[in-house]
Amino acid sequence: MTYNGWRNRETWLINVWFGDNWECVHDVENTMEFVEEEFEKVPTWVQDFIDGEAIDWDELRQHVRDIQKENERLEANK
Repeated sequence: MTYNGWRNRETWLINVWFGDNWECVHDVENTMEFVEEEFEKVPTWVQDFIDGEAIDWDELRQHVRDIQKENERLEANK
């Protein structure tokens, strides 16, 4: 099942909250580290409600690569 065009709701939410600030794959990596660090600070009973393992970081990285390619194509056509 997909969610708003993304693999799942968790992946979609990461893009909603952080995706506008990504310019390169390294930005996705930084977000992944940040989310994992912050997740560890959440009480374990709250962690039980969140499926952090469901986030598809590969899909998010590919999304940034696709945007970069499209931007390069548009720039080349100016």
